Amino acid sequence: MIPQQTIESIKQVSIVNYLYSLGVMPVKLSGVRVVYFSPKNDERNASFFVHPKENTFHDFTSGERGDIIRLVRYLTNCTFIEAVDILQKFASIEQTATFSFIGQNPVSTPKESKFIITSVTPLKSKGLFKYVHDRCISTTLATKYLKEIHYRRGNKRAFAVGFENDKGGFEIRNPYWKSSTSPKWITTFPVSNSNTLNLFEGFFDFLSSCCFFGITEPRNTTVVLNSLSNLNHVLEGIKSYKQVNIYFDNDNAGLSAKSVITETGVKVFDGSKYYPNHKDFNNLITGGEY
Repeated sequence: MIPQQTIESIKQVSIVNYLYSLGVMPVKLSGVRVVYFSPKNDERNASFFVHPKENTFHDFTSGERGDIIRLVRYLTNCTFIEAVDILQKFASIEQTATFSFIGQNPVSTPKESKFIITSVTPLKSKGLFKYVHDRCISTTLATKYLKEIHYRRGNKRAFAVGFENDKGGFEIRNPYWKSSTSPKWITTFPVSNSNTLNLFEGFFDFLSSCCFFGITEPRNTTVVLNSLSNLNHVLEGIKSYKQVNIYFDNDNAGLSAKSVITETGVKVFDGSKYYPNHKDFNNLITGGEY
């Protein structure tokens, strides 16, 4: 007979962390619930919901629902006692490595907590593919230019798409959070004998332009600044081009950056004419949703 105290303790094991240990990644948030593709059944639309605060799940593909013990029995077809044993073993290591879908419940991390990338792989997560597809970026472009970044911050694990810069740092994005790793720098795509330079503020705008113009590689040398604060790093190089095509946000910062570039004397084409009623290129192709 398993003591009731043990059972109640086992029920506190995080479903989110347990799923992560199985390689099951969340797709998005829906209110206070975390949404996944069913780990038990194939489906096109994610309909497996976890309520982290209540620590319960509901798989709408089968109607199955319940607590963490019920989940283990559902996924493994084991007995109640076997499920408890599985979770007791998992609980012994759970305290040293927990998962957080950044943006789900913002966690205050001590300044001394290290940001450590644990793996950089080709993009493969269904959740991350859904994220880039929601931003109207094709699978072809996503797999060509983006990586899947898994990292640890303090004792929390998370994952996101990553866009690499020229110094090996990454711009990191998922549906609810954005950041970057050190060193923060520009990303360059050189084109031989190019007399024109394309300048983008961020990588989603660069990828959006590729979608808009129906290309997979830029026809001119292209620099993604990854932040307008990096503009000063390219100002001297700009002077060697006959023309600079800029695709900045329609805001005061974008206008100021345009003025700085114009002062170099090079001919400037303002690409924001393609999205005069939108914040940026990605905002144009998503219909204003991002």
